Amino acid sequence: METKEEEWLRFIDTLSHELKTPLTSIIAAAGLLGEELENIADKSSQKLIQTIIQNSNTLEKRLAELLDTVKTGSGKIQMQFEPVDMKSIVQGVCVQITPLLQGKGHKLTTDLPGYLPIIHGDGPRLEQVLMNLMTNAVKFTPQGGSISIKVWEQDSGIMVAVKDNGIGIAKEEQSRLFKPYSRIAADRQRQPGLGLGLALSKQVIELHRGRIWVESDSGSGSTFSFFVPRRPSTRAV
Repeated sequence: METKEEEWLRFIDTLSHELKTPLTSIIAAAGLLGEELENIADKSSQKLIQTIIQNSNTLEKRLAELLDTVKTGSGKIQMQFEPVDMKSIVQGVCVQITPLLQGKGHKLTTDLPGYLPIIHGDGPRLEQVLMNLMTNAVKFTPQGGSISIKVWEQDSGIMVAVKDNGIGIAKEEQSRLFKPYSRIAADRQRQPGLGLGLALSKQVIELHRGRIWVESDSGSGSTFSFFVPRRPSTRAV
Protein backbone atom coordinates (compact mmCIF):
# COMPACT_ATOMS: atom_id res chain seq x y z
CA MET A 1 0.00 0.00 0.00
CA GLU A 2 1.32 3.43 -0.99
CA THR A 3 2.14 6.04 1.59
CA LYS A 4 0.66 9.54 1.25
CA GLU A 5 4.05 10.80 0.08
CA GLU A 6 4.22 8.14 -2.64
CA GLU A 7 0.64 8.90 -3.71
CA TRP A 8 1.49 12.61 -3.93
CA LEU A 9 4.61 11.93 -6.00
CA ARG A 10 2.67 9.67 -8.37
CA PHE A 11 -0.06 12.31 -8.71
CA ILE A 12 2.43 15.07 -9.56
CA ASP A 13 4.24 12.79 -12.01
CA THR A 14 0.99 11.86 -13.76
CA LEU A 15 -0.27 15.45 -13.80
CA SER A 16 3.00 16.71 -15.23
CA HIS A 17 2.98 14.22 -18.09
CA GLU A 18 -0.72 14.79 -18.80
CA LEU A 19 -0.11 18.53 -19.11
CA LYS A 20 3.17 18.28 -21.03
CA THR A 21 1.66 16.27 -23.90
CA PRO A 22 -0.81 18.94 -25.12
CA LEU A 23 1.64 21.69 -24.18
CA THR A 24 4.30 20.21 -26.48
CA SER A 25 1.76 20.18 -29.31
CA ILE A 26 0.87 23.83 -28.65
CA ILE A 27 4.53 24.88 -28.75
CA ALA A 28 5.15 22.94 -31.96
CA ALA A 29 2.01 24.28 -33.65
CA ALA A 30 2.78 27.86 -32.65
CA GLY A 31 6.32 27.48 -33.98
CA LEU A 32 5.07 26.20 -37.34
CA LEU A 33 2.47 28.95 -37.53
CA GLY A 34 5.12 31.53 -36.77
CA GLU A 35 7.31 30.22 -39.60
CA GLU A 36 4.41 30.27 -42.09
CA LEU A 37 3.39 33.82 -41.17
CA GLU A 38 6.89 35.21 -40.77
CA ASN A 39 6.86 37.09 -44.08
CA ILE A 40 3.15 37.83 -44.44
CA ALA A 41 1.78 38.64 -41.00
CA ASP A 42 1.91 42.12 -39.52
CA LYS A 43 4.07 42.86 -36.48
CA SER A 44 1.10 42.68 -34.12
CA SER A 45 0.24 39.12 -35.21
CA GLN A 46 3.88 38.03 -35.03
CA LYS A 47 4.11 39.42 -31.52
CA LEU A 48 1.03 37.46 -30.45
CA ILE A 49 2.55 34.23 -31.80
CA GLN A 50 5.82 34.88 -30.00
CA THR A 51 3.88 35.53 -26.81
CA ILE A 52 2.17 32.14 -27.15
CA ILE A 53 5.51 30.40 -27.68
CA GLN A 54 7.26 32.26 -24.88
CA ASN A 55 4.55 31.63 -22.29
CA SER A 56 4.14 27.99 -23.35
CA ASN A 57 7.88 27.47 -22.87
CA THR A 58 7.63 29.16 -19.48
CA LEU A 59 4.79 26.85 -18.45
CA GLU A 60 6.79 23.82 -19.60
CA LYS A 61 9.72 24.98 -17.50
CA ARG A 62 7.50 25.47 -14.43
CA LEU A 63 6.14 21.92 -14.80
CA ALA A 64 9.68 20.55 -15.00
CA GLU A 65 10.72 22.53 -11.92
CA LEU A 66 7.70 21.30 -9.98
CA LEU A 67 8.37 17.67 -10.85
CA ASP A 68 12.07 18.03 -10.05
CA THR A 69 11.35 19.64 -6.69
CA VAL A 70 8.91 16.92 -5.66
CA LYS A 71 11.30 14.16 -6.72
CA THR A 72 14.39 15.61 -5.06
CA GLY A 73 12.47 16.49 -1.92
CA SER A 74 11.26 12.92 -1.56
CA GLY A 75 14.68 11.44 -2.32
CA LYS A 76 13.34 9.53 -5.32
CA ILE A 77 15.76 10.68 -8.01
CA GLN A 78 19.08 9.09 -8.85
CA MET A 79 21.99 11.44 -9.45
CA GLN A 80 24.06 10.39 -12.44
CA PHE A 81 27.57 10.76 -11.08
CA GLU A 82 30.40 10.87 -13.62
CA PRO A 83 33.55 12.91 -14.29
CA VAL A 84 32.59 16.57 -14.63
CA ASP A 85 34.63 19.49 -15.96
CA MET A 86 33.24 22.50 -14.08
CA LYS A 87 35.29 24.90 -16.17
CA SER A 88 33.53 23.72 -19.33
CA ILE A 89 30.15 23.96 -17.60
CA VAL A 90 30.82 27.55 -16.55
CA GLN A 91 32.00 28.54 -20.01
CA GLY A 92 28.95 26.90 -21.59
CA VAL A 93 26.52 28.67 -19.27
CA CYS A 94 28.19 32.02 -20.00
CA VAL A 95 27.59 31.44 -23.72
CA GLN A 96 23.95 30.47 -23.15
CA ILE A 97 23.30 33.51 -20.98
CA THR A 98 24.77 35.99 -23.48
CA PRO A 99 21.45 36.96 -25.15
CA LEU A 100 19.92 37.82 -21.75
CA LEU A 101 22.97 39.87 -20.80
CA GLN A 102 22.89 41.78 -24.07
CA GLY A 103 19.17 42.41 -23.71
CA LYS A 104 19.77 44.35 -20.48
CA GLY A 105 23.15 45.80 -21.37
CA HIS A 106 24.93 43.91 -18.59
CA LYS A 107 28.68 43.46 -18.40
CA LEU A 108 29.85 39.95 -17.49
CA THR A 109 33.31 39.27 -16.08
CA THR A 110 34.68 35.80 -15.48
CA ASP A 111 37.50 34.70 -13.21
CA LEU A 112 38.49 31.17 -14.17
CA PRO A 113 41.81 29.53 -13.30
CA GLY A 114 43.88 27.92 -16.01
CA TYR A 115 43.27 24.54 -14.43
CA LEU A 116 40.44 23.05 -12.40
CA PRO A 117 40.37 19.45 -11.21
CA ILE A 118 37.77 17.09 -12.61
CA ILE A 119 35.08 16.39 -10.04
CA HIS A 120 32.64 13.52 -9.69
CA GLY A 121 29.08 14.77 -10.03
CA ASP A 122 25.97 15.20 -12.16
CA GLY A 123 26.99 17.62 -14.91
CA PRO A 124 23.51 18.54 -16.24
CA ARG A 125 22.24 19.17 -12.70
CA LEU A 126 25.22 21.37 -11.81
CA GLU A 127 24.70 23.27 -15.06
CA GLN A 128 21.04 23.73 -14.08
CA VAL A 129 22.10 25.22 -10.73
CA LEU A 130 24.55 27.64 -12.30
CA MET A 131 22.06 28.67 -14.99
CA ASN A 132 19.50 29.43 -12.30
CA LEU A 133 21.95 31.62 -10.37
CA MET A 134 23.02 33.46 -13.52
CA THR A 135 19.48 34.11 -14.77
CA ASN A 136 18.49 35.37 -11.33
CA ALA A 137 21.45 37.75 -11.38
CA VAL A 138 20.30 39.07 -14.75
CA LYS A 139 16.68 39.47 -13.62
CA PHE A 140 17.50 41.41 -10.46
CA THR A 141 20.25 43.62 -11.81
CA PRO A 142 19.14 46.95 -13.32
CA GLN A 143 19.85 47.87 -16.94
CA GLY A 144 23.55 48.34 -17.59
CA GLY A 145 24.65 46.56 -14.43
CA SER A 146 27.52 44.17 -13.89
CA ILE A 147 27.65 40.46 -13.10
CA SER A 148 30.69 38.35 -12.33
CA ILE A 149 31.37 34.67 -11.91
CA LYS A 150 34.41 33.33 -10.10
CA VAL A 151 35.47 29.70 -9.84
CA TRP A 152 38.36 28.31 -7.83
CA GLU A 153 39.65 25.16 -6.17
CA GLN A 154 39.26 25.11 -2.41
CA ASP A 155 40.03 22.36 0.08
CA SER A 156 38.79 19.13 -1.49
CA GLY A 157 36.37 20.65 -3.96
CA ILE A 158 35.38 23.59 -6.16
CA MET A 159 33.83 26.92 -5.22
CA VAL A 160 31.60 28.91 -7.56
CA ALA A 161 30.44 32.47 -6.81
CA VAL A 162 27.98 34.56 -8.88
CA LYS A 163 27.99 38.23 -7.90
CA ASP A 164 25.80 41.09 -9.11
CA ASN A 165 25.29 44.76 -8.29
CA GLY A 166 21.51 44.47 -8.36
CA ILE A 167 18.74 45.26 -5.90
CA GLY A 168 20.07 43.01 -3.14
CA ILE A 169 18.14 41.03 -0.56
CA ALA A 170 17.21 42.15 2.94
CA LYS A 171 18.71 40.08 5.76
CA GLU A 172 15.30 39.10 7.12
CA GLU A 173 14.28 37.60 3.77
CA GLN A 174 17.40 35.56 3.10
CA SER A 175 16.43 32.61 5.30
CA ARG A 176 13.40 31.92 3.05
CA LEU A 177 15.22 32.02 -0.27
CA PHE A 178 15.96 28.32 -0.55
CA LYS A 179 12.53 27.10 0.55
CA PRO A 180 10.04 25.91 -2.10
CA TYR A 181 7.43 28.49 -3.16
CA SER A 182 9.02 31.19 -0.99
CA ARG A 183 9.74 34.39 -2.87
CA ILE A 184 11.01 37.71 -1.59
CA ALA A 185 8.75 40.74 -1.95
CA ALA A 186 10.74 42.28 -4.81
CA ASP A 187 10.62 38.97 -6.69
CA ARG A 188 6.83 38.64 -6.39
CA GLN A 189 6.31 42.21 -7.54
CA ARG A 190 8.64 42.18 -10.53
CA GLN A 191 9.06 38.64 -11.80
CA PRO A 192 6.74 35.68 -12.59
CA GLY A 193 7.50 32.20 -11.31
CA LEU A 194 6.78 29.59 -8.66
CA GLY A 195 9.80 30.24 -6.47
CA LEU A 196 11.27 26.77 -7.09
CA GLY A 197 14.61 27.54 -8.74
CA LEU A 198 16.69 28.17 -5.64
CA ALA A 199 14.97 25.40 -3.68
CA LEU A 200 15.81 22.94 -6.44
CA SER A 201 19.37 24.28 -6.61
CA LYS A 202 19.81 23.71 -2.88
CA GLN A 203 18.57 20.14 -3.16
CA VAL A 204 20.89 19.37 -6.08
CA ILE A 205 23.95 20.80 -4.31
CA GLU A 206 23.12 18.94 -1.10
CA LEU A 207 22.73 15.70 -3.05
CA HIS A 208 26.34 16.34 -4.12
CA ARG A 209 27.17 16.65 -0.40
CA GLY A 210 27.90 20.33 -0.95
CA ARG A 211 26.36 23.56 0.28
CA ILE A 212 24.91 26.76 -1.21
CA TRP A 213 24.40 30.17 0.39
CA VAL A 214 23.89 33.87 -0.24
CA GLU A 215 25.58 37.05 0.96
CA SER A 216 23.62 40.23 0.36
CA ASP A 217 22.22 43.49 1.67
CA SER A 218 19.21 45.38 0.40
CA GLY A 219 20.33 47.75 -2.35
CA SER A 220 23.91 46.43 -2.39
CA GLY A 221 23.81 43.47 -4.76
CA SER A 222 24.08 39.77 -3.99
CA THR A 223 26.63 36.97 -4.16
CA PHE A 224 25.33 33.42 -4.46
CA SER A 225 27.99 30.78 -3.86
CA PHE A 226 28.12 27.02 -3.81
CA PHE A 227 30.74 24.42 -2.95
CA VAL A 228 30.86 20.88 -4.30
CA PRO A 229 33.42 18.29 -3.17
CA ARG A 230 35.55 16.54 -5.75
CA ARG A 231 34.17 13.12 -4.85
CA PRO A 232 30.81 13.16 -3.05
CA SER A 233 29.23 9.96 -1.82
CA THR A 234 27.84 7.94 -4.70
CA ARG A 235 25.26 6.05 -2.68
CA ALA A 236 21.65 6.15 -3.95
CA VAL A 237 19.76 9.29 -2.99
